[in-house]
Amino acid sequence: MDFSWSAPQETTVVDGYLDWFDHVYQPPGGGALGYRPLLVRVKPTGRPATLLKTLRWLKRKLDSAGQGADFLMDGVEQTYLDRLLDNPPANDAAPDLFLHVSKALGDFGGDYGKWLEPLPNGAARPPEPSAPTPSGGTPRPAPVVAVIDDAIGYLNARFATGPAQHRKTRLAAVWLQSEDRIVDDGGQIGMTCGRVLKSDDINTLLAQGGKLDESAQYSAMNKALYDHQISPVWHGITAGGGSELASTHGTIVADIAAGADPQDATDKLCECPMLAAQLPPQAVEDTSGAKLQPYVVRALRWIIWQADSLQVDGQHRPLVVNISLGVLAGSKDGTSLIERQIAAEIYRRETRTGSPMRVVYAFGNDGLTRQVGSIDLVPETPQSVTLRVQSEDYTPSFVEVRPDDPTALTLGIESLLSQPLALGEIPAGHCVSLARGAGPAVARIYAIGPQDLDGGGQAAGYYLLAIAPTASFEGGKPIAPSGPWRLSLGTDTAAQSVRIEVQRDDRPLGFQALARQSYLDDTSLWDWKPPQKTPYAPKADGPVTRIGTESGWLSAGMPKQVYCVGAALCDTGFAAPYSATGGPASAKEPSISAIGDSSWTLRGVLASGTLSGSATVMSGTSVAAPQITRQLALLFAGGADIGPWHPPADNAAREMAALGALDWSFAPQYELDQLGPLNVSGEAGLRPRLDDGYRP
Repeated sequence: MDFSWSAPQETTVVDGYLDWFDHVYQPPGGGALGYRPLLVRVKPTGRPATLLKTLRWLKRKLDSAGQGADFLMDGVEQTYLDRLLDNPPANDAAPDLFLHVSKALGDFGGDYGKWLEPLPNGAARPPEPSAPTPSGGTPRPAPVVAVIDDAIGYLNARFATGPAQHRKTRLAAVWLQSEDRIVDDGGQIGMTCGRVLKSDDINTLLAQGGKLDESAQYSAMNKALYDHQISPVWHGITAGGGSELASTHGTIVADIAAGADPQDATDKLCECPMLAAQLPPQAVEDTSGAKLQPYVVRALRWIIWQADSLQVDGQHRPLVVNISLGVLAGSKDGTSLIERQIAAEIYRRETRTGSPMRVVYAFGNDGLTRQVGSIDLVPETPQSVTLRVQSEDYTPSFVEVRPDDPTALTLGIESLLSQPLALGEIPAGHCVSLARGAGPAVARIYAIGPQDLDGGGQAAGYYLLAIAPTASFEGGKPIAPSGPWRLSLGTDTAAQSVRIEVQRDDRPLGFQALARQSYLDDTSLWDWKPPQKTPYAPKADGPVTRIGTESGWLSAGMPKQVYCVGAALCDTGFAAPYSATGGPASAKEPSISAIGDSSWTLRGVLASGTLSGSATVMSGTSVAAPQITRQLALLFAGGADIGPWHPPADNAAREMAALGALDWSFAPQYELDQLGPLNVSGEAGLRPRLDDGYRP
């Protein structure tokens, strides 16, 4: 037992994930890694106080930024800042912006709070959108369909119209994000995040017709974008270019969401412009989502700004955004950055444009992975569960422990090669570390305190267990012992419930992250039980449960404009076994479900490969979600009377009625916590897989 736990030590860390990544991978302090993204709200200043004065001050600070600047801004956000300077907002409509703040800056709010208000958990949700009813004689423009994903084949013919020699893209713009990188332009320091391709850029390539070598174009672009390795967390086989693979997650999702035969003029989707944001491969490869949230939120904001430029005769188009991404562990109560900010962005756009906006998420694929536990504690009766940390895992593992009352929780840990951590309290704002003598910590428990939220309320406190990789290619890096780690939990005062979630740590499509998923174990799982079909999953016999395995970016209080989609088997209509199960304290059930697999033996759904003319198969809620995105786009393209001139609940009812009228759609009687109230199980825009249709 060489390892031992420290006594609780005070810490200022509020994001244990990022702090642990810095500790494990020991990145150099300079460059972009010395900065962190932070959402801020602009405050009026000067006499009289105006937002314009603050915006001008901010512009001057950014234009004069040098090495070691307190904060920087990427080019996309700077473009938005320039728009605000040209059209200053009223003082009661303070905008928010993403900055990159130096980690060396101790207290951003203390230094710059006069001008900028930090919003680490996003902005408060504005009032419900409302807009005047549009005049009946004006036809409504077709919607914009957008995808935020990984590795998108933007030259694919499914995203264009016309014959091969005269093809034009439907993609109005694509943001090929890279990891944030500092650039020096003649002494002026700035931050860059990839490259934006406009439709003219793509059409120039498509004009080559049959001579276009899509693979070569992707390879050249990926080399230009990703030759700069910023993150030390990088094991990808694609060298930063997933779009060079034959089958890519983003292309599949985009094809199901909005792909069409380029020469089929009868397909309504050919009238729908597209937008796409391709996330940095390093952020996607890290499936814990530690760095992913800010990139997704920034991508959504960019999509909204781009959609503003696609008006038709002064009318804003409806906007449908697909996000087939997610993590498992999270607050699941609406207090995370991604939940709060996306809700705020939806409400703002609908109010500002008078046009509907929808965001469609995948519900999650972790129904069978044993990553969630639930324990009901009573005083003086500790309970425990085993965490199995796998050998040859080259990535960190994380476990979130979320009790009803963190101040009353006692926590202890035993592992094979360490002295046990005795059951006891870890005060908020403290951490305990596991190390061998004076060596680097191989595990740490962060007691994260509650955080105040914009608009009132707090994000609840919780505990984060962070464990180093169990293998490494580099010497001198922290290596944790693999095997069983026994987590013991107790409560000091009143009875309370505790949710335990092992964060996602697997290998996404197109990567070789060398990750091996840690999971929970208990003797109650070792006895086989015959499967039963019930409306909602019964309580588990032990602490490990599939209840509450939905994505950590979802919650019960999501806006009506947000859909989360479960996966069903086409042949039976039952839930795909892997499809996540909702939890009563979070998202009880998906909004709706669609096909994730033809059957349990004929897996996946058919979609386009990366290159034009190719095809591939993928399963999961990731392919179910874009089927709903597609149907919503077709609904809006048909001129449905849906928009912010009706209450959100009325719009949701109209949309569900339209989706329920599709062939083969039905209201499930069983597995509602995996399927939701409606299963769209017919040919919802999917390519026929068999001669007589999609259904087996």
